[in-house]
Amino acid sequence: MIVAEDVTFSYRLPSGNEVPTLRGLSIEIAESECVAVIGPNGSGKSTLARCLNGLIVPRSGRILVDGLDTADPANKWKIHQLAGMIFQNPDNQLVSTTVEREVAFGLENLGLPSREIHQRVAWTLDRFRLTKYRQNPPHKLSGGEKQRLAIASVAAMRPRYLICDEPTSSLDPGDRRDILDLLMAMVNEYRLSVVFITQSPEEAARMDRIALVADGDVVAAGTPEEVYRDAERLSAHGLEAPLAKRLADSLRARGVDVPAGTVHTESLVRWISERHPASPAEGKPVSPSGGKPGEYTPPAAGPPIIEFDRVCHTYSPGTSLEIRALRDVTTRVFPGECIALTGPNGSGKSTMIQHLNRLLKADSGTVRVEGGDVSSPETDLGKLRRKVGLVFQFPEAQLFEETVFDDVAFGPRQMGAAESEIPGMVNRALERVGLDPAHFSHRHPLSLSGGEKRRAAIAGILVMEPAVLALDEPTSGLDPQSAGQVEAIFKGYSDTGATLFLITHDMDLISRLADRILVMENGGIAADTTPGRLFAMEDGVDSWSPGRPGLCNLLTAVGEAGIPVDPGCFDLEEAADTISASVLKGNHHSNPGECDPC
Repeated sequence: MIVAEDVTFSYRLPSGNEVPTLRGLSIEIAESECVAVIGPNGSGKSTLARCLNGLIVPRSGRILVDGLDTADPANKWKIHQLAGMIFQNPDNQLVSTTVEREVAFGLENLGLPSREIHQRVAWTLDRFRLTKYRQNPPHKLSGGEKQRLAIASVAAMRPRYLICDEPTSSLDPGDRRDILDLLMAMVNEYRLSVVFITQSPEEAARMDRIALVADGDVVAAGTPEEVYRDAERLSAHGLEAPLAKRLADSLRARGVDVPAGTVHTESLVRWISERHPASPAEGKPVSPSGGKPGEYTPPAAGPPIIEFDRVCHTYSPGTSLEIRALRDVTTRVFPGECIALTGPNGSGKSTMIQHLNRLLKADSGTVRVEGGDVSSPETDLGKLRRKVGLVFQFPEAQLFEETVFDDVAFGPRQMGAAESEIPGMVNRALERVGLDPAHFSHRHPLSLSGGEKRRAAIAGILVMEPAVLALDEPTSGLDPQSAGQVEAIFKGYSDTGATLFLITHDMDLISRLADRILVMENGGIAADTTPGRLFAMEDGVDSWSPGRPGLCNLLTAVGEAGIPVDPGCFDLEEAADTISASVLKGNHHSNPGECDPC
């Protein structure tokens, strides 16, 4: 058992000031128990995770891991054996030169016999689908592949407790499901206890118990049904209930008596199908408006702002580590478009956008921005990179100054902006991303929460007023409120006529923002279409896309249960109208003496 008693912790800033993070927090993790930890960005979740396995020691209170006090240096080695840690950013824990060595590293430190190490490495690489990368350097993997490796390396050690800090946030929907299923299978097989920090209510609902952390303390705890029942409390902390719970609430508001504790899609669909069976005629799904995805043709808008013409890129060419990341990529992007770039991890998305401002150079083919070849020796890279702004997947990778003000001011200073103009430029950029300059300007960037770092990094790009803004997983790991704020930033910037590239696995974000989707697969563009046409497909969607919005998946299940719905609907209230009308009509016909007159 892990026991945290009245734990407090503060981070000390370079200025000498302290930022209180945990404030008298108490929690218990029982044996073979899975506990989800949810809460807004900056609430102390990651700090709690680091305290639970002894990476940091509380200022007051205590944490016991199987009776061992984490504050006692003599217990460190044993505690780290008992409690494995998986970080949100896998780069924070990958240390070896090859994937195979990375998995073996922890096993060697445990002192396991060589034969057992080889067996566990082979088993782990196979279970986590990493065998083909066994000789690859970890830094050559995609973000999602790195995360799978980080999870695999800890899982191979088979700790008693697994502390997971948003381990699936950078994975595509398919990998996300697979990894969570695998972790849960390992929990059952090895009787592990799991602390699973997540911003996904659907993931949290799969755990035995949920702890809601806000302002450094546990403000609610209980089963998923208990914690997600209080919609007002969730909203007060910027959180959302699972989609099935929100749809159930909307159905109840329309007179459908769905049980109040419904939080799982399976339970909601089962209840509808058992209580309100539809006739074969009624159960016929509503035909979606889409069809087979084909080439998207944007409205005429003058010349394209970006062109890819048969672009290829290979990492480590001519070596055993050669990876063909882009294969004859050809597409055109027009001013003002919002383009979603999606596809499985490792399909070439990040590689593609790094060609926009020549962080990477094409092996063959041409990339043009506003008609100019970015690979030309005559290209002014400074001008190009002011025109095309790029926010990386992990924003802390591009935060490097001593204060947020200086970080945001770095670009304008490099441009030669007058020093007297810089405060106004920085303040406007911070306000644009919802960071109060009076509160955040003096802060060290690395003292910010994940969501605040994301917005600070975006401010450092927006201050340059780029014509093209490319963002790699911009909402990954953000709580719903922070994700909504970031989404509003994108929407506002798009409304100014800027062109947006969004690399994302968030299909709900795509459905709300994107004009167009480019689906990447094996380094090429597998589909170029619109959200409506792609997500409304009745057959074969998985061959074109790594997933669909959660509501589309839920409505597909509802349709299969016999309720006529449009699986391509993106609006929850509209879906509730359709389902409630069908269910209530079914109720009417099921009552004796109330059938229609002959």
